[in-house]
Amino acid sequence: MKTTLLELYRKTPEKFRSFLFDVDGTVLLANSPIPGAPEFLDILRKDNVPFFFLTNNCAQTHEEIAQRLTKAGIYAEADQIISSCDPIPAYFKEINKTGKALRYFLVGRAQNIPGVIEYEKDPEKIMECDGVLHNAGKYDWSVVITAILNFFLKYPEKPFIVTNPDMLNPVEAGVTICSNGQMELVIAHLKKRGIDKERIHFGKPFQAVYGVVKDHLAEVGVRPEETLAVGDWLNSDIRGANLSGIPSCLVLTGLSKVSDIANFDSTYTPTYIVSTLS
Repeated sequence: MKTTLLELYRKTPEKFRSFLFDVDGTVLLANSPIPGAPEFLDILRKDNVPFFFLTNNCAQTHEEIAQRLTKAGIYAEADQIISSCDPIPAYFKEINKTGKALRYFLVGRAQNIPGVIEYEKDPEKIMECDGVLHNAGKYDWSVVITAILNFFLKYPEKPFIVTNPDMLNPVEAGVTICSNGQMELVIAHLKKRGIDKERIHFGKPFQAVYGVVKDHLAEVGVRPEETLAVGDWLNSDIRGANLSGIPSCLVLTGLSKVSDIANFDSTYTPTYIVSTLS
């Protein structure tokens, strides 16, 4: 596979009025730029083609993700970042009809919404909460996972939100375990106790985050079908774009290979496949 995204773009530039890029495995590997990524994004910027970064990373704020990209030589602004945390306010405003703020045990960071949602971070107070919201970040696994496990053993009916549905993330040494992968331990122990606990996800490929994407595209006057979503993972980047009506492009710099496509149904099939961005 020798075709690059730049070659594809140069052949039919009129087909791509905006781009949506995954971050890890697509433009960055850990904190280093993937070869060809900075150059291609510079070309888009010179051509005045709008682009956004869509990530399942909840451990960092938009500003921190933009700074991480910029330090790696990929200039980005906070308003170009869309993350799986973004649907949280709308979700809680929709489900909370009580007039009283819900209280959730929080792993990671999120902002309180007065009268709608407030967060508890003390594991010793988890039993007082209405549910669990896992947004990733650094924490004491042994304490937090034990607290969450005991919470759902006592209250199996309460909501379990893990915004990032990814299990793994590519890094220079191989992979690292994402928040959903970490929570697999809780799910496995609950299942052994006869509790089949479902998680609520907002990130790719789930459609909540694509509502945010479409709002951003509308702001720059572009329709979803005029956008190309570029990512390295069939399970999240490609399938999520396909399900939301956005053309997709698999770049072979991260988790998925061309041979993986045959293992899935058509919702995982990319519109295009490229070796690198440029």
